[in-house]
Amino acid sequence: MENEVVDECVDQQLNKECEIEDAPLSFKADVWQHFGFPVSINDNGEKQTEKRKTICKSCRATVNYNSGNTSNMRSHLSNRHPEKLRPQQPTVSKKRKPGQLTLKEVFGAPLPPNSPRAEEITRCIGEYMAKDLRPFSVVDNGGFRRLVNTLEPKYAIPSRPYFSRTVLPALYKETKAKVTQSLKEAEGISITTDGWTSRATQSYITVTAHVMTSEWEMKSFVLQTRPLFTSHTGLNIAEVLKSAVLEWGLNMTSNNNQGIAVVTDNARNMDVAVREAGFSPHIKCFAHTLNLASKAGLNVNRASRLLGRVRRVAAFFHRSSTATAVLATKQGMLNLPAHKLIMDVVTRWNSSLDMLEHYLEQQQAIAATLLSAEVRRNAREIDTLEPVDITDAEDMVRLLSPLKKATTVLCDESQPTVSLIVPLKHMIEQSMAQCDVDSSTIAQMKRAILKDFTDRYQGEQNKFLQESTALDPRFRSLQQLNESQREDVFNRLKLKATQMQNQVHI
Repeated sequence: MENEVVDECVDQQLNKECEIEDAPLSFKADVWQHFGFPVSINDNGEKQTEKRKTICKSCRATVNYNSGNTSNMRSHLSNRHPEKLRPQQPTVSKKRKPGQLTLKEVFGAPLPPNSPRAEEITRCIGEYMAKDLRPFSVVDNGGFRRLVNTLEPKYAIPSRPYFSRTVLPALYKETKAKVTQSLKEAEGISITTDGWTSRATQSYITVTAHVMTSEWEMKSFVLQTRPLFTSHTGLNIAEVLKSAVLEWGLNMTSNNNQGIAVVTDNARNMDVAVREAGFSPHIKCFAHTLNLASKAGLNVNRASRLLGRVRRVAAFFHRSSTATAVLATKQGMLNLPAHKLIMDVVTRWNSSLDMLEHYLEQQQAIAATLLSAEVRRNAREIDTLEPVDITDAEDMVRLLSPLKKATTVLCDESQPTVSLIVPLKHMIEQSMAQCDVDSSTIAQMKRAILKDFTDRYQGEQNKFLQESTALDPRFRSLQQLNESQREDVFNRLKLKATQMQNQVHI
């Protein structure tokens, strides 16, 4: 320590006699006001400037200097001559114009609730709740809030009561106005209605309206789904239908002097309801008719017992996880599709057909599974079908497959299918004709199906269906009718067309 002090004193003594060269003007740092470069004289008597050291002009102390780095000089002034350092100048903020926002305010401020962007997002969330049947509490879910925050960090999701009391009622009012206008502009209106029961065993009735626009585009509107707390009598259902017509301003007669056509199932209370409500014409759902006829065929004793045996096998595999695992292994060994066995549903006849098809497809894997050691002891009361049962099951599948295809065609929601009823009914009646090669089971099923079809679509209802078929270019030849019947259908259509033309001129 003493040596360093002595060396510094020596340097200061030598520097007192040393010439100091000021820094160039291009050096902008404030410390250069107090430092310069030492100048020495070489052996030739020439002046030479030392650029690796600087000398303090106040105390003549030598400070090392690296090109462009003034830290050593600033440190020297801070320790020895703090009064020579410039005080830090406060940052001068530019004055903002009135109404001008800072960058933080622009990019970090939340969206005002009444801004177009926030209103559009709120509306979209409301439409999401309505179209996807989501509860109002979805806005409180953490995942949903994180999703919205990621898409728009500046948007604040409104509360659940705001959606239930403001957003959804406004959307309903707006949508109802559009639907009401579409119904007023339509020349003809048809409705479909059906009753159903929720999982909470609450009964409801849904009414749906169908119209054809001037651009020949079919549109469907669910007018209402109302709970029915009273008994499902025809009179009570009629009151529901009449209230729907009154609420939506539907005219019982349109410009073409036709009433409101209605489609229901074949239940007797629906017959009474439509008659009491005054709707016409009344068309029975052909898919439901097929369902009733097919169930009548499946209820034949032999077919019913066969289905019961297959159902027990499917139920066993549904109950046993071990049997299901072994079945999957056997399917792989036999190169069969990895399909599970299906249990039929009472209200859907085609589920019984699907159950039979899957059983026939997997019968080898089923037999191998039931004979395996890990399954056999728990499946003593479960047996496979005999060869004669397999034959009957295959015949049943062939008999019912056209009915399933017809049901699939009738489930089309993009265009009317009423013109298909007469051709499909005729085709099914032809396929149910008795054949010499039919087994006893198939013959009984055909008779049961035809008998159920006999009383369907009679009188005025049949005439309306024939006219609808004649108006369809695909079926206008009416091949299922004789010459006299075809002539009668075309005469009725000509008369109706003349009446419509006269009304237009009036």
